[in-house]
Amino acid sequence: GSAEVLARVIAARARQAARFTALGMPEIRTNSAAPAAVLDEIARLDAEGTKLLRDAAERLKLTARAFHRVLKVARTLADLDAADLVARRHLAEALALRSRSLTLG
Repeated sequence: GSAEVLARVIAARARQAARFTALGMPEIRTNSAAPAAVLDEIARLDAEGTKLLRDAAERLKLTARAFHRVLKVARTLADLDAADLVARRHLAEALALRSRSLTLG
């Protein structure tokens, strides 16, 4: 129910804030505010995720900005799952959300 969703969101946001504090960037509280320079460090991908993102970037002709946005959303989805690594499923969902938002305008 909604209480479980709220608990997951609160935990994910705390996880994000702790991550940026540990990186010496306490002013950054969420993945969406992360500078591109730290994305490789905060959004570590498993091997399948790396391949999926590489293939999608090529196939969809993602700009650097779109690529970074997909990574940030995937990192957030991983945080909602309390996962240290961004898995293929997180990237697939982030790419699906991107496609859907482009379709809906």
